[in-house]
Amino acid sequence: MWISAGRARARRWPARIAAALLLLLSAFFYYAWYAFYLKWEFNELGRYYDPVDQVVYTSSGFVWVLPATVLLAAGLLSAWRGWRR
Repeated sequence: MWISAGRARARRWPARIAAALLLLLSAFFYYAWYAFYLKWEFNELGRYYDPVDQVVYTSSGFVWVLPATVLLAAGLLSAWRGWRR
């Protein structure tokens, strides 16, 4: 009985570490989505010109939300598996 409980606890730590890493990566990709897409107001051509930095941003920055959402789902699943009883 005690051996199986110890093994169950030992199997939870890798899931907890994976959950922390996946959620951290998800937060990074959500920040990239904000910084490269949500922050700007694009025109009808899908472009935004920043006159201060003299940079043209395109609306292709929405792709950052795809890995962010996948990593969030994987991180939540790993967290659920790591912290359930």
